[in-house]
Amino acid sequence: MNKIEKKAIFYGKSQVGLVVLLDLLANGFGVSIMPNDEIIASAGEYLGLQTVTLDTMGKWDLFVSCHGEKIIPMRYLQQGPAINMHDCLYKYKGQTPIQRYMDNKDTDASIESHHMIAQVDMGPVIHQVFFETPVCTDFGQYYNLALPHYLECIEETLRKLGYK
Repeated sequence: MNKIEKKAIFYGKSQVGLVVLLDLLANGFGVSIMPNDEIIASAGEYLGLQTVTLDTMGKWDLFVSCHGEKIIPMRYLQQGPAINMHDCLYKYKGQTPIQRYMDNKDTDASIESHHMIAQVDMGPVIHQVFFETPVCTDFGQYYNLALPHYLECIEETLRKLGYK
């Protein structure tokens, strides 16, 4: 599959979502977006990316969620690999994993990619990146430390899925 033929749908938000989105573009995917905040919406507009909904996304080769807040019904995800990027999945499945991480004063963090299945955050893990942090007291502190690990995780995920 040459680079122009690969189509990805990116659903997500935030600065770490932007890193994942930009990595998909750097790896030659034609990306359409389902923004979950102004950061992704603005980046999509600036980069000339098409904004889609579940009902208008059409055919794709890879669906990537990074900090998406909605549960995507399986009927939309059955045409190819659909993955979710998740902080601390090994310990905190579901919403607000980093709030729980901070509340528990944890220092062993991770970024995982996993296949999306009908049960939320229960799909097989594709890749895990573990790293240590100090006890974090705010999201900015945590995500400044986590950001490079998102890049590592999406890169290894694409390699394991055969896109690199």
